[in-house]
Amino acid sequence: MPDNMPKHTLWWGVALSLIGALFVAFAPPVLFSSSSTMDTGPGQTLLSVAFVVLDLVRELVLPLGTALIGASLVMFHLRARTSAERASEHPKRWVLPDQSERRSDG
Repeated sequence: MPDNMPKHTLWWGVALSLIGALFVAFAPPVLFSSSSTMDTGPGQTLLSVAFVVLDLVRELVLPLGTALIGASLVMFHLRARTSAERASEHPKRWVLPDQSERRSDG
């Protein structure tokens, strides 16, 4: 069964990075244009809540996406390293040598 975790993590990271970049680029102009058309009152309260939520999304989604991309690269690297090392080349644990192979220094 192939391990698809690095590939899924990479694609989630790319998607979140693109969504975060779109929020950074397009959310402020849309919110500022809508704030000028609203009156004072309940609409402004709703708009201020929307500002807070979108600011949190803008600040968290882009770094999370880039962190997922970095994590997937580490997973790809570790998978390549562990598949290159064969069990026959490296023992899984250290074993005491046989009695005939031991040195006796004295």
